Amino acid sequence: MKIIKKFLKGIAKVLVVLLILLILLVVGLFIYHRIMISKNRSFLQEKGFCELASVGDYSLNVQKTGNADGKHRIIMLSGAGPCYRFSMKEFAENFQEDNEFIYLSRPGYDGSDDTKKAMTVEMVVENYRTALENAGVEKPYVLMPHSLGSLYASYWVSNYPDEIEALVNLDGTYPTPITDPQSHGGKDMFYYLANLGVGDVAFHAFIPKDPTLSTDEQRAYDIMYVSTLAADAFYSESEYIDINKNSTWESLSPNDVPKMYLSFRDGFRTAEEVQAYFDASEFKEDLIAENSEDFTGNETDREAYACKKYLEQITENRSKELEPFVEKLGNCEIRYLPGGHFLYEDKPDECAAIVQDFLNSLDGN
Repeated sequence: MKIIKKFLKGIAKVLVVLLILLILLVVGLFIYHRIMISKNRSFLQEKGFCELASVGDYSLNVQKTGNADGKHRIIMLSGAGPCYRFSMKEFAENFQEDNEFIYLSRPGYDGSDDTKKAMTVEMVVENYRTALENAGVEKPYVLMPHSLGSLYASYWVSNYPDEIEALVNLDGTYPTPITDPQSHGGKDMFYYLANLGVGDVAFHAFIPKDPTLSTDEQRAYDIMYVSTLAADAFYSESEYIDINKNSTWESLSPNDVPKMYLSFRDGFRTAEEVQAYFDASEFKEDLIAENSEDFTGNETDREAYACKKYLEQITENRSKELEPFVEKLGNCEIRYLPGGHFLYEDKPDECAAIVQDFLNSLDGN
């Protein structure tokens, strides 16, 4: 009996020691994280990855690239994720010689200050407008949103058309009417881990380094990614997605501003295009499985059936979501380059050629 008691006491001591070590580790990570916040901000500013412009209580990153005396001031509005400055690198190079290409970040994103304010479309657009004004960027702007950035750009061009030269929408989220929109979602594990400082020391355990980035670019990428995941605004934006879709839909007002929607995901119009997309995808088997759940025929015909079902869904999306959005937005043409949602990464030159053709039409070329 004494031996058992000694054994249990020994186990208890070990557990206490481990608990103390764990607490010290967490406290140490948190202190290190707080120290690194200011150092990381200084690095981004010194290396030209962050140019802060005040919007009142906080500041946004208005990173200017390209030709400040160029034809157009292209304002890139990101989707619901960090580091567009790097994922768009090759695509943006097509425009930077003749245009000023500006990455305009929302609160909490990519070096911008965080805020606990609700990320409504109205608030975000007012932040955008104020940041550009205080950064000295001359109007009018060519807005270039991707994904979720479409909501903000669509609201902006509908409510302040005099500020906008044109709108180039890269596979943007569709504003839609939603009955009784509610906020949903919330912070997840990554928010708490990032704020504890885990991301500062273990980022590449989850996300590998990008061999195409320089040493400074990779560090900037890491900083922007982790700081965005730690931001209250990032999660507030997810909570307000349906509210913002509905608010944007209600705000849409046709005007004379030239607009183009470049469709990737819903750009497939033939079975051959879908087949080529399936064949090129590393997730081909998953795509076939997802689009053939109700298939009852011969297995040799499953792939053709999946392609047909995929095309039917795309056609329905265009009819029920894309086309009503474009019609209500007004003076907007649709162009198609079928592929994945981030096709500007996979086919940067092809995407840029379509955009450049549209910009040439603004210049009368």
